[in-house]
Amino acid sequence: MLDLGWQELFFIALLALIVVGPKDLPIMVRSISRWIFKARRLVQDFQGSMESAARELEIDSIKHEVNKVYDDTEDGFLTQNDKMTEGNHQEVESSNKKDPQEGSV
Repeated sequence: MLDLGWQELFFIALLALIVVGPKDLPIMVRSISRWIFKARRLVQDFQGSMESAARELEIDSIKHEVNKVYDDTEDGFLTQNDKMTEGNHQEVESSNKKDPQEGSV
């Protein structure tokens, strides 16, 4: 999430130990961990309420339909692209067969 390595965590812990002091450090860690727990709970509640609202509005079915149309369109583009590429290869091969000496100078 924050992409902190061991060196950064060690530096933060050392800085907290110096600034807060060894006596008050456990109290501060407990306080921070409570805040983090409350923030996570708030995020989970928000996600749950958004998912329930989405279910009520039947957004899942609409999303499924949109994804289906997108997949069909993408398959169509890929098929068309394959046909165009195959046609280009045939044109190149036919031009090489017609004038094989023009290419070599």
